[in-house]
Amino acid sequence: MPMSDKSLPFKITPEMEEYIRARSTDLRVATTCEGPLLFSVRISPPKPTDRIITVGGRKIYVSAVQAPHIKAIDASMLPRCALEKKRK
Repeated sequence: MPMSDKSLPFKITPEMEEYIRARSTDLRVATTCEGPLLFSVRISPPKPTDRIITVGGRKIYVSAVQAPHIKAIDASMLPRCALEKKRK
């Protein structure tokens, strides 16, 4: 069972809070070759070792590998395809 940790030592920017609240699924901060990125759990399913935070009723699963290194969940964690859709 994933670990729930309400006191993770990072912030979520207001822009990302809005983005998270607008999603139709829970999300996961996963490790990629581009660094930590935020994906739908449909694309990157949660792992048992993930930390869990809640934003506006959505669960955000944070990779245990990434959690100690993250200072903030911000727009830099959006995959390029999400950024392209947002600009349109």
